Amino acid sequence: MKKILIYTLISFLFIGCKKFDQSNINQNAPENVNPQFLLSNVLSEGSNNQAYWGWHAGSLLAQHTSNLEFLPVDRYNLGSNEGLWTATYRLMKDLTDIKNSEQGNDAYSAVADILIAHQASLLTDLWTNVPYFEALKGQSEGNFTPAFDTQESIYTGEGGILDLLEKSVNTLQSTTDNIDGDIMYQGNLTKWIAFANGLRIRYLLRISNQVNVSTEMQAIVDEGLLFQSLFDEAVVPYLSASPNQWVIFTEREGRYVDVRMSKTAEDIITPFNDPRIAHYYKPTANSTPGSEEYNGIPNGLSRQSQLSFNLSDVSLLGSYLRDEPDAVKAAFMTFSELQFCLAEAAHKGLISGSSTIYYENGIRASFNHLGVDIPSGYLSQMNVLLSSGDELEKIMTQKWISSFMNGYEAWFDYRRTGFPTLTIPQDNLNNDVYPVRYAYPSTEQAVNGSNYSQAVGAIGGDTYNSKGWWEQ
Repeated sequence: MKKILIYTLISFLFIGCKKFDQSNINQNAPENVNPQFLLSNVLSEGSNNQAYWGWHAGSLLAQHTSNLEFLPVDRYNLGSNEGLWTATYRLMKDLTDIKNSEQGNDAYSAVADILIAHQASLLTDLWTNVPYFEALKGQSEGNFTPAFDTQESIYTGEGGILDLLEKSVNTLQSTTDNIDGDIMYQGNLTKWIAFANGLRIRYLLRISNQVNVSTEMQAIVDEGLLFQSLFDEAVVPYLSASPNQWVIFTEREGRYVDVRMSKTAEDIITPFNDPRIAHYYKPTANSTPGSEEYNGIPNGLSRQSQLSFNLSDVSLLGSYLRDEPDAVKAAFMTFSELQFCLAEAAHKGLISGSSTIYYENGIRASFNHLGVDIPSGYLSQMNVLLSSGDELEKIMTQKWISSFMNGYEAWFDYRRTGFPTLTIPQDNLNNDVYPVRYAYPSTEQAVNGSNYSQAVGAIGGDTYNSKGWWEQ
C-alpha cells in the first residue's frame, strides 16, 4: 500500500481549509492533533466519496444510469480505482489519529470506530481481501507492507467491522463525553448510536448467506436504538457556497450530459407510474408539456452502437444534480435503506415482524427523503404489493429505486441477491460476465509485492470476477 505520510487538517466545513507545511507536522505525535478538525474532514470527504462515486461508477454498475462517453466502468473494464483506494486509507489514518489524540475521549474514539467500520466495508466490498488490521497500525509500528486480511476476518474478527460497531454502541451508551466538529449530527451521540446499529443491520444482512446472524439482528431490533425517522439518517448535505457545493454543479456541461437515464431504469420504474422518475431524470428533449416521456439508453454501448439512438429521446439526469449547488444529500445511510434491510430480514425469517410493514415504510421514506409526494394508491398496485413467491424481488426492486446515488450500495445488493434483474451490456469488455470487484492498484504489486501475490492467489486471481467471501 502506498502510505500517506503527510496529512492535511481541514477545519470546519463552513470555514474552509488550512494546509500545513510538512515541516510543521510531527508525524510521530498524532495525539497532538485536535480531533474535531479531523472529524469534520472525514465526514466531509467520506460523504463526498459516497455521492461522487455513486455518480461516477456506482449508478452505472447498478444501471440506474448509462454513459455516452465510454467510461470504461460502464463497459465492465473497471480498472483499479486507485484514487478511491488511497483516499479511503487516508481517511482511516485520520480516524486512527482521532483515537490516538491526547485531546480525544471515549466518544471521539467510538465515533471514529463507526466510521472506520464504514470505510473498511467499502474497501473489502470493492476489492475483497485488503490490508486492514496491520494497515490500521501502519506508520506507528513502521509497517509499510501490511498483510492482506480475508473479507471474513475483516467483517467478523476481533477489531473487525462488526466488533467495532458493537463496541462503539456500548461506549456511546455509557459515556458522558462530548464531541465537536460533527457536521453530520452536531454532537448528538444518540443519533450516532442509531447510525452504528443501522450499519450493523446492513452488514449482518450482507454476510447472512455465510453466517447465522439472526440472534444478533433480533437483539438489535429488540433494543430499538435505530433510525426512527428521516431526521436520523446519516447524510451530509452540500452547501450553496464554494467550495462545498455538489461537484457536478461546478463541472463542465459535458460531465453532466454524458450521463443519462439507463434503459434498465426506464424498464423498472416506468410501470409503477412513479413520480420519483421526474426527480431522478428529466423528460426527453422531444417531450411535450403534459405528455412527458422518460427514456433510457442501454448501458455500455460502443460508439457504433450508440449511432442508432436519437439522444434527444434519451433523458438527462434530474435538474437537482446539475442546476442546484446544495440539493444533493451525500448519504452514508438513509432511513429508507434501513427499512428495506429490515423488510428483507423479516422476509427471510432473520427477525420477527412484518416484512410488509417494513417494506412499505421503506417506500414512504424514499419518497420523503426526496421531498416527493407518494401518490394515493401507489402501495396498492399489484406490482408493488408483496405476495408469496416474489417478495424478495419486490423488496430489492424498491430498494434499488431508493438507492439512486447512494454510493455502491445497489451494486453490492445486486451481487448479493441478483435483484432487480440487470442486463449485461451487449458491448461489454468482460466476456459477458457481471463484475464484482475492482482490480488491486498497481502500487500494491510494486511496493507490497509478496503480500499482493498471496492475496491474488487467495481470491482466485486479480480479476473483476473474483467473488468475495460473502457472495460465494
